[in-house]
Amino acid sequence: MTVVHVELVDAHEIDRAGWRQLQEIYRDGLASTLDRPQDDIDTYVGWDDPEGFYLSHLDPNTEVGKRYNGGQSFSRPRVAIAMALGEPVGFMYSANNVSGETAAERRRKQLTVVKNYKWIREVAVAPQMQRRGVAKMLGQKTLLHALPIQPVSAYIYPELMPHLQETLEAFGFSETGDQMVQAFGEASDPVTLRRMMAQSAYGVLARMSVDAVRNIKLDYS
Repeated sequence: MTVVHVELVDAHEIDRAGWRQLQEIYRDGLASTLDRPQDDIDTYVGWDDPEGFYLSHLDPNTEVGKRYNGGQSFSRPRVAIAMALGEPVGFMYSANNVSGETAAERRRKQLTVVKNYKWIREVAVAPQMQRRGVAKMLGQKTLLHALPIQPVSAYIYPELMPHLQETLEAFGFSETGDQMVQAFGEASDPVTLRRMMAQSAYGVLARMSVDAVRNIKLDYS
């Protein structure tokens, strides 16, 4: 059985080649999961724009007003990377996320955890490693480095991956709103994007594993 270990790094520690490797995992993982043409998958992950993928992961604020709604601010981007036999086989990208009408309001929220969410942007696992608990390992590593009382948010496409909602609900998430988006390009039919929210990182970890809760870090590294 292949041994998998997970490490957490600052998004800036990964170079362009490393991000391209993670983008390929993202592409292949979605292609094996979604019943969509390859062109749709490539559009969604920005396969023909590796530089844009790289820059938007170094600083997701570059996508505010475009891919992400205005009035958002992101900070502390982190990447949990699953490694097997010396190669990445999955990753989870997260950052802190606040929203507000003004920059001053967003800065105030960044000093608290009341409306300062641990935002899960994406999780991807290579096809040959799926259904082996890798995504759960990535989630545990990510949330162990959040503040225990920090709320957690994630976004899903319930029409495309209906199983994800059930999984997230089992971990303590509930739906908080829907919007229609053209995820696969301007010419594509809109699909539902659903926001899921959990009250705290601690609560999610408690549902994942008692051992994970025992290992909660308080240094917010």
